[in-house]
Amino acid sequence: MRYFWPIYLTAFVAGTVIVFMAAPLARPYVPEWMKASTPSATTNVVRPVAAARIQGIGRTASADPVAGQAPAAIQETQLDELPPALHGIYLAQRGERPGWGITHQRATYYTPGGSRVGHVEGGVLFDFQGVRTSTKGSMIECILHEDNVPATPMLVSASDAYLFTGDHKKLSQRQRDDLKAYYTLTGKIANRKKELLQQAADKNPFFPEYQAAYKTLMAHVEKAKQLSEKRDKATDLEKMRIEDSLRQMKTTEAQLRKTYDAIHLKFRTWKEQHADEIAKPEDDVQIQQWTQQRLALIPRVPGLAY
Repeated sequence: MRYFWPIYLTAFVAGTVIVFMAAPLARPYVPEWMKASTPSATTNVVRPVAAARIQGIGRTASADPVAGQAPAAIQETQLDELPPALHGIYLAQRGERPGWGITHQRATYYTPGGSRVGHVEGGVLFDFQGVRTSTKGSMIECILHEDNVPATPMLVSASDAYLFTGDHKKLSQRQRDDLKAYYTLTGKIANRKKELLQQAADKNPFFPEYQAAYKTLMAHVEKAKQLSEKRDKATDLEKMRIEDSLRQMKTTEAQLRKTYDAIHLKFRTWKEQHADEIAKPEDDVQIQQWTQQRLALIPRVPGLAY
């Protein structure tokens, strides 16, 4: 008897905690259990009460039998939904195997052989196949779910998409639609910002020269990077030859960077002096409207909006 009360209180507290934590998870299944176990007379009493709570917009819909069906359908759909995380769906982290993904901006897609095929906008779902490395950076091999795109493996840049664990088919139709709408708006905002920035750049008389200098410098840096990787795998004699080439390239890079820095200074100075003539993305009416619509969708796709 000495341990009776400690054991009793411990079991009581543990049982209370389990019920408190498990009850929310069981909530979506309660209607089905009630249908299977509750007599029809009880059901007839419960349903009008639930419908009255969902109504919430006045008594007009209750008087109209057709209008009264919509809230009940909405309630049933929402009860069938679970948060994505309870389906094992969340942003894939390093070391985790993604199951699917979605584009968040305009993405060019290629064949597995590297041939450019076309592009898709933000908000396109795809099934994850794997990851490849190319001269364009990390590429995702996937099957795009988009009209007029073959249901065969394609490559898209990892910078144009988000990857998630689990299976997107476990999301409800409403969740998938809202998710696609959210990233469609994200893509529209990104496209509009690029458009405004390009318009601002076109006004800058130093932009063509600045752009050319930048591309030349980056191409030289990429070539040096590839040569360095080749050197690491080369034999002694070939390694010496490659190192000589890298030393020459380093000297050339210094000259290219000096040219780039000079024209970049001119480009930036003109931009600062004519700031009032350049449209700011944050003041654009379209971007403001899309941003508000996008923010309204965030709570409808918990854990999936980035």
